Amino acid sequence: MTHKTIRVGGLTRVEGEGALLVRARDGRITDLQLKIYEPPRFFEALLRGRAFTEPPDITARICGICPVAYQMSACQALESACGVTVEGALRDLRLLLYYGEWIESHALHIYLLHAPDFLGYPSGVAMAADHRPAVERGLALKKAGNELVAAVGGRAIHPVNVRLGGFYRAPADLTPLAGRLRQALRAALDTVEWVSGFDFPDVEHDYRFLALRHPAEYAILSGDVAVSDGTAFPVCDWPRHVVEE
Repeated sequence: MTHKTIRVGGLTRVEGEGALLVRARDGRITDLQLKIYEPPRFFEALLRGRAFTEPPDITARICGICPVAYQMSACQALESACGVTVEGALRDLRLLLYYGEWIESHALHIYLLHAPDFLGYPSGVAMAADHRPAVERGLALKKAGNELVAAVGGRAIHPVNVRLGGFYRAPADLTPLAGRLRQALRAALDTVEWVSGFDFPDVEHDYRFLALRHPAEYAILSGDVAVSDGTAFPVCDWPRHVVEE
């Protein structure tokens, strides 16, 4: 009887930090543990004693790939506390900023994090040797998202133009981005066709899924929290329904 244990303390290409533990006996896996964890970032402590106008700029530094999510959450929490509602063109610009982040973030995730695993490559660079047109398409798609974030948010990484109640400055003419975004739409549709050919594992989950839901638009900036078991509740009731560990 032979026993073997494999421990990987740090995995690449995962959100946050990752670790892997595999135990095998006589060639068969007896224990397999994938752990995705995030070490303390102490942003709550960084915000103590700060002016209420500062959290949007500070929280944007939590992540270089998805800073808008943290920035918008900080803005909306403070605006809700102050009884401020952002509507009209300002809200549209915030949606545009958010969409830019999603374009660049999803392109990065699909082409450089997920695709190499599905296609059997150690990295996106190695994958480019055999799939150069696909990788170039992914990079072009990400660039379109970056340009949109920069145009509305002031820069592509850690935007600086967002403030409570709106923006510090209205963005310049966005017309030049229209052509880039039309190309990005074509690239996004080609991405769907390309990824649909991947060999996805047949996996069943025994836990509940949770996401925002909005009746009239893609629920990214507002909506209620919906659970896969059919229940729903407003965002302000989050602590009553969800226990974070």
